[in-house]
Amino acid sequence: MRFEPTEIARLYGRSRVGVVVHKDLQAVYVNDAYAKMLGRRDVKDFMTAPDMRQYIPPSFHHEATKLSENYQSSTGFHGWKKVYNIRADGSPVWMEISDETVEWEDGSAVLTTAQMIDNGTTAMQVDHMLGRSFIGVMVHRNMTALYVNDSFAHLMGAKNASSFMEQPNVLRFIPKEHQSRAIKHVADILSGDRTGDRHRVEDVLDDGTSVWRDLTDERILWHDGKPAVLTTAHDVRDEVEMHDELVRAKSGLEAAVTEVIRMVPSAVAMLDSKLDVIHYNYEFSRLFGADGTAEDAEPSFEITALRDCYERLKAVGHGHATIDEMQTPSGRMADIRMNMMEGGGVMVSATDITDHKRKEEFLDTLASTDPLTRALNRRGFESAVSRLREIRHLKDKSWLFGLIVLDLDYFKQTNDTYGHSVGDRLLEKVAQVLRQALRDDDLVVRLGGEEFAVLLPSATAAVTKRIAERLASMIREIEVAVDKDGSTVAKITASFGATVGGEGRQKFVELADAMRVADRAMYEAKEAGRDQIKFKTLDEIDD
Repeated sequence: MRFEPTEIARLYGRSRVGVVVHKDLQAVYVNDAYAKMLGRRDVKDFMTAPDMRQYIPPSFHHEATKLSENYQSSTGFHGWKKVYNIRADGSPVWMEISDETVEWEDGSAVLTTAQMIDNGTTAMQVDHMLGRSFIGVMVHRNMTALYVNDSFAHLMGAKNASSFMEQPNVLRFIPKEHQSRAIKHVADILSGDRTGDRHRVEDVLDDGTSVWRDLTDERILWHDGKPAVLTTAHDVRDEVEMHDELVRAKSGLEAAVTEVIRMVPSAVAMLDSKLDVIHYNYEFSRLFGADGTAEDAEPSFEITALRDCYERLKAVGHGHATIDEMQTPSGRMADIRMNMMEGGGVMVSATDITDHKRKEEFLDTLASTDPLTRALNRRGFESAVSRLREIRHLKDKSWLFGLIVLDLDYFKQTNDTYGHSVGDRLLEKVAQVLRQALRDDDLVVRLGGEEFAVLLPSATAAVTKRIAERLASMIREIEVAVDKDGSTVAKITASFGATVGGEGRQKFVELADAMRVADRAMYEAKEAGRDQIKFKTLDEIDD
């Protein structure tokens, strides 16, 4: 999709959704909404310093640069994600963004749309984003933990986060000879005199065993308004132990090296200076083995992505690099770590995160849907509406919608007469009927109790009324058996309120206003005798 600056300004200049077009993380266009999200007065103020890295926490610079490079060299829409940025005044801002590759002047650029989200306090934000992460996360101040997730607790020998917080003093894990340096390091980050960097430490657990961790520290504002340190930790004990074994075996004990690699539970391989695989374990073969290798032959590997990363690693002069959520030739997702070896070559370790990602997606589905009816809940509904609206705008189409609110008639009486199990089955049947009668992009939400809502993208008033009449007719036909032989059945009707919203001819009707109008119309249907449909507009309600 090709855009000109004047076209972007016409489409998004006055939009309440933040929009920025950037190349190599240098902004070439922003609108006022985006500038103000990042703490700038206006577009002119923002463009005096267009480098977007100043708004990205330092620990995410590498990832942001990598994503920007990938997006500019690809095409199409790259999906939605939640990010956390730093405003010009140093305060954090949470945003939901989408990225799309567009043609801009003499090449490609990335068009990013953004809107602010509010996930509550910083503590809730950290827990929502990182609580279930397999990466260890701790927030601390003055060497006292304020928050840890389960992964960090397990890493430090605790049963879970709750038991860890019974003794939140983290200084006890640091050997005495390193404690003064650690205290100064944390104090410098809290005061802003030092930015967080990645470093490797050896800690001593309560049972006397050692643990090696790769840490990244970042200064954040905690929910009490005071600065704290957000630390992420990777368990690298296996890597350190393997490295020690390799050092001891460097004199030519190839068999010992191979055995050490084979015993490591994660995928591990050694590549020589020509980037050929010389040692590997079964897990690496499972993730990176190429198809078609004969059973009795040495396996071949598809490691093009690893070679590309290695070339970039050499170009910037770093000794190590990471690739997050890489799609491996086996179809599995993996986090990759690469370390340069003395004399050339590279050590590669990979952790299969496929099952973890699936679990995260499952948990996200649970958080956005009603468990009984499997319809969207309010949280999932608002998120889905936001995505639909932005997709319409990105396609240069008007945001119009029909909205139907329905409440089951005499539902409490049905529950009292037949029992809650029959009531629950009626609710399930209603949700099933709504889903079957609507299009794939229509949204069904359970607002609570026996009240549902249906959002119809691009529907006119006439279409909205017609669909409401069809839904009312289908709900009247619902029957739920009360007894085993089915001789007695429970039936139900519903009262409907309908309206339209979005960018109408007269004025823009927000979803919240449309919900208020449809809800009022539904109550008028109740008062008029139930089992009927009332259609209202915002003008009628305001009058």
